[in-house]
Amino acid sequence: MLLHYLNEGDVARSRYRLTSSVPALGHREIASMQQYQRVFREFIHSWMGGGAETGLKAELMATSVVTAHTYVLRRWLRRFTERPEEEFDAAITEALGLFADVNQSSSAEGDTSLVIIRASRQLDFSIPAPRKMLG
Repeated sequence: MLLHYLNEGDVARSRYRLTSSVPALGHREIASMQQYQRVFREFIHSWMGGGAETGLKAELMATSVVTAHTYVLRRWLRRFTERPEEEFDAAITEALGLFADVNQSSSAEGDTSLVIIRASRQLDFSIPAPRKMLG
């Protein structure tokens, strides 16, 4: 998603200024971010086995990943960084480092999962595709 915004350049920055100044648009942006976080939470929860004991960890991990992304994105939108991709890598590494041992025994040996969402459409229209792929 970060690359999508970076590719939009000044269009993304203009939209950010607009959503920051119009409360109704800001609320819609927050709702989209919550949906994005929910998809991550559901995937992570399933990936960790889907049991009651993994619900909180999945929630915390999803929140951390989305927060890291949003933090770097806002820094770029506000022109506080000229190296958002490097900052994103560092932020995600730090966020995931908080959970380094989260799935030591939950995943089958050798299983690896990677979720990448690249969308040229609004996030609301993009979420169903990865959800369908994840089952």
